[in-house]
Amino acid sequence: MAPEQVIYSRGLYHGLPTFHQHEGRQYTALVLGASGITGAYITRALSRSPHWKTIFAVSRSKPHEQALPDHVVHVPIDLLSEPDEIAEAFEHNNVAPDYVFFAAYIQPKTKPGEALGSNMAEIERINVLLLRNLLSALEIAHISPKRILLQTGAKHYGVHLGPTLTPMEESDPRYLRAPNFYFPQEDLLWNWCQRLAVEWNVTRPGFIVGAVPNAAMNKAYGLAVYASVQAELGAELDYPGSVIAWEAEKHLSAAELIGYHAEWAVLTDAAKNEALNIADDSMFTYAKFWPTLASWYGLKYGVPGPTKESITMPVAPPPRGFGGPGKIDFAWSFQEWARRDDVQAAWKRLGTKHGLVKSPFDDITGVFGILDGDISSPWARSISMGKSRKLGWHGYVDSHEAIFATINELAELKMVPPVPKAFGQRVRYVGYQPID
Repeated sequence: MAPEQVIYSRGLYHGLPTFHQHEGRQYTALVLGASGITGAYITRALSRSPHWKTIFAVSRSKPHEQALPDHVVHVPIDLLSEPDEIAEAFEHNNVAPDYVFFAAYIQPKTKPGEALGSNMAEIERINVLLLRNLLSALEIAHISPKRILLQTGAKHYGVHLGPTLTPMEESDPRYLRAPNFYFPQEDLLWNWCQRLAVEWNVTRPGFIVGAVPNAAMNKAYGLAVYASVQAELGAELDYPGSVIAWEAEKHLSAAELIGYHAEWAVLTDAAKNEALNIADDSMFTYAKFWPTLASWYGLKYGVPGPTKESITMPVAPPPRGFGGPGKIDFAWSFQEWARRDDVQAAWKRLGTKHGLVKSPFDDITGVFGILDGDISSPWARSISMGKSRKLGWHGYVDSHEAIFATINELAELKMVPPVPKAFGQRVRYVGYQPID
């Protein structure tokens, strides 16, 4: 007879786990990258759970939550410091975790004229160093957790390089025709855990949707900026990609759901020493989302038209293992749009009107390059959640609702204007139709 499971809903999130096998027990957590797009939400999820007596939230800057619960302790540490300095900070703050959640990530800025992700050697160097410094510091401080969770992502499967095997499954082979810092991170963790008899998890989200002030790789921010400016200009919500990209299934990962899944992973004995995908498990295409996004801002929406430009990916065969390199066709790019004088002038007006504190145009490649890569790429990003489901995970969120909630959180942070309209039902696509 299968063991009984009790699940619950919290707001938009459904099928969330409870842990009867841990009833009456409380643990200590260490969250690295606690001010980042997933570290903040892991901290939030743990702080709401009854199973955590102390949560050490490590980041250079304080997590953006206005009032952290008393059992969340911010420990300001730069993981690029020497391991003995990190170990000293752990000892000074009495950090003794049962479980470690590593969500730290640094996205080095590209040089002018370089494409997003073109500096892969530096991305690998700095992010592997973050993890190596942590593991060395834990050993120096004689900290031996029960389990360490490392968050990587769907780039493990090569989604940023071209068409992959779909749906993407945890057992898919590594794609080794291009550098990928996830692989040395995984190997570093596995070897360390094996040597010290520590359990591990690796989790792999897709494109992450969340709201924090310093989030890298956050497409909800760019989408909100684009829609707000188009509304200010009295323009349509134009779509730049091909009809293939319009119809491709592209699973998302809400940061809040990632937080719940991370807790479930480390507290589930059957999940120990496993790599696990984490996605909303909600079908998502731009064919359905673009009209919905337009409706939130009271805009007419555009549909795919003739494409004028293309980018051919630099690797072949692509990650799926056969065929020519991936090719992205588009009519225009978000980075080009963001450099227009009228766009930047419209944002200044919106900033004055709504008291906005951040300009997305300070990092055009970082904010809008991700939109170009996501929206116009024609290959599917279907992420299998079968492995987690077989182990007892049932979490779900509607990706449209998660994006809407995230934009509202970004508005509360004064990063974007508020959404003009309340969330309603999905808009049914019936061809090119204006939205009243």
